[in-house]
Amino acid sequence: MAEKKEIRHAVLKRREQMPAEDWRRFSDRICKSVMELEPYKQADCLLLYVNFGREVDMAPLFRDAWRKGKSTAAPKVLGDGRMEFYEIRDFRELKPGFQGILEPVEGTAVLTENRASEEKGASAENAALTGNTAFPVENVFMVMPGVAFDPYGSRIGYGKGLYDRYLALHPGLLTAAVGFECQIVPQIPAGPYDKKPDWLITEARSIHCGSSFM
Repeated sequence: MAEKKEIRHAVLKRREQMPAEDWRRFSDRICKSVMELEPYKQADCLLLYVNFGREVDMAPLFRDAWRKGKSTAAPKVLGDGRMEFYEIRDFRELKPGFQGILEPVEGTAVLTENRASEEKGASAENAALTGNTAFPVENVFMVMPGVAFDPYGSRIGYGKGLYDRYLALHPGLLTAAVGFECQIVPQIPAGPYDKKPDWLITEARSIHCGSSFM
């Protein structure tokens, strides 16, 4: 089985060579498939990444969510290496941040560690004072990127572990990983701290990887 570093290098090369026309067409198809998922339809808040390079374009999902009155939040990498999500209502609320990726300029954190603590018994007043938005985890749906995936839901990111750590802090959060068919490999070596998505969506198929939510 190939090592993660080798898989990452090979798949990134394939993905970045994708013609722009295919990237736009496949991204639109993937976003439409995500919109058909029940957790997406039922969510009050969506945690969506801001695409970089040839990652699946998230603009259709942001716009669809805003039309439907859903809250949206985008990730921001903090100085200590943690990732947090902040509400945005317009693409103009983004600016280049970590590694040149667009991030929220400012906003209200959604489902932070403090929010997770509140769910375990801390007071709602404390949560309000920290600037958190009170979206219970069951009303939130995350769409996450990745470099490579296998048909069983194992995923390779960019090697920072940002999503794995975030999901470990928010158990029960339903997720869909999105990628192109050129990013699918036969098998990925999974580590003990790797978090699988509940769905894997490509331009050609939707794979249910986990959770009992159908």
